[in-house]
Amino acid sequence: MAITSPMQKEQYLYPIKAFHVAERLKLKDIRERFTRPPLEFSNYEMILKYAEDSYAFIYNYGSVVFFNVPDELQERELSSIQEYRLSTDQGLTTDVYFLEVQEQAGPIKVYFDKIIAPKLSPEAVKIACMLLAESTALEYYEVLIENLLEKTNQWSKKLHHQGRMLESSEDLIKFIGLCLDTKQSIISNLYIVDSPDETWDSVDLDKLHQELKAMMEIDTRYRALEYKIKIIQESVDVIVELSKSKRETLLEMIIILLIAFEIILSLIKWH
Repeated sequence: MAITSPMQKEQYLYPIKAFHVAERLKLKDIRERFTRPPLEFSNYEMILKYAEDSYAFIYNYGSVVFFNVPDELQERELSSIQEYRLSTDQGLTTDVYFLEVQEQAGPIKVYFDKIIAPKLSPEAVKIACMLLAESTALEYYEVLIENLLEKTNQWSKKLHHQGRMLESSEDLIKFIGLCLDTKQSIISNLYIVDSPDETWDSVDLDKLHQELKAMMEIDTRYRALEYKIKIIQESVDVIVELSKSKRETLLEMIIILLIAFEIILSLIKWH
């Protein structure tokens, strides 16, 4: 990673702020929209450099992370991709973390609100920003899934108390479509990436990656999402089956009524 370390101060606190702005970002389509050309670019990640120790990390799954960037510049960069940003009713998930440099500190330590390191390591910066981006994306989908679970619970309660679904077929189709669309979005855009290359040759960086990932509960939260998606899928399957049975029953009743009507007409003609 082409980030150079500066002359270190005795102690300095670097802010890291993450935004989940979209469900998907095509980096090649937005690379020219920012105030700086990319320092590094791939289909997965784009890195911008504003000044010494000031960077932005943009990820294709919709998260943007600013490392030691003024708020005004953050807003300017985010406004440049406004058309890709999530609608306000879906909500914008954000998170803030810190990297504190203490020259007298020992090995890198991970806390719930910051990392403490003896120097500003470019590799540590990249790991921290990547995991904060993943955590922010997870939070967005956690909110989305909770809303779907609440809606699914409403359907279940109506079936339990009333024994039938009162919503129109259009409402039912919209709900099923929303569930399928959300599931597909999570499968397509959200995944737990492998350990970055920087951890392969460094025990300390691998330890930082594992500890920070555990502190943010990335794996646990991802498995919880998978479990909730499974619950929603099972509920949707039941609703679809009930809806199908309801239509089949209605069709059978219509056929019976038509047959009865034909019999009545025949009897009338016979008499």
